[in-house]
Amino acid sequence: MAPWLPLLLLSLLSVSSVAAEDAAALAADDECSDDSSCSLSALQVQTKRTDSFEEPERCENSSSCVDNRTCVFKEDRSWSQCVPLDYDTFQKECKYWDRRLRDAAIKEIGMNCSTVQCEYDQDCPMSTVCVSKPDDSWAQCVPLTKKEFQESCVKWEDDFRLAAIGATGFNCPNSRCYSQDWCVRGARCALQTDGTWGQCISCHDDSFQTNCYSWKATFISAAEKACHRKCRYDLEPGSEGED
Repeated sequence: MAPWLPLLLLSLLSVSSVAAEDAAALAADDECSDDSSCSLSALQVQTKRTDSFEEPERCENSSSCVDNRTCVFKEDRSWSQCVPLDYDTFQKECKYWDRRLRDAAIKEIGMNCSTVQCEYDQDCPMSTVCVSKPDDSWAQCVPLTKKEFQESCVKWEDDFRLAAIGATGFNCPNSRCYSQDWCVRGARCALQTDGTWGQCISCHDDSFQTNCYSWKATFISAAEKACHRKCRYDLEPGSEGED
């Protein structure tokens, strides 16, 4: 027998043993599946990244993290890593974490991961709720505070905005309505006859009269019809206010 053959056999057995241990570890992790690539160090699902990325290292406390990051542990403490505290970086990175780490980070920092779908209200931080599109093609956490909701809702697609309005009971000012279903809390959907615009408006006299002077003539007509009241603003013939 060649003198190098026993060494070769020993090396092959060692590699097979390591591969078997790794496979067993991945199989034991319920987050790893046939269509997901897993990190052996973190045992977490990794979405394929296209940006520059270094594999995260485990942290023991926040003192081991660079500035503007904090150490977050999974609930079972099976893994921890430094996560960003600023919103933009958090949104960029959170979609690559496994769910248990993401849930822990959301709870620890109180920041929503808007780049990842939610499944339950428990996936969302305090003062937010999980809202799904009618066809369940997308879901995300939506603010339950009026100011934050109205700042965000104008950026959403129409079908998701309608679902969010129904879930929260907030109107979305400066966005289009298509029927009365889009308006809540006594607001009325004023639809222009030419079909180019519709908007939820308040029909309370003080609010109506305060706002109507700035509307275009075509929208004033729609608003007057929706609210059954006249705008006292004397619009000059041929002139139009701003939207």
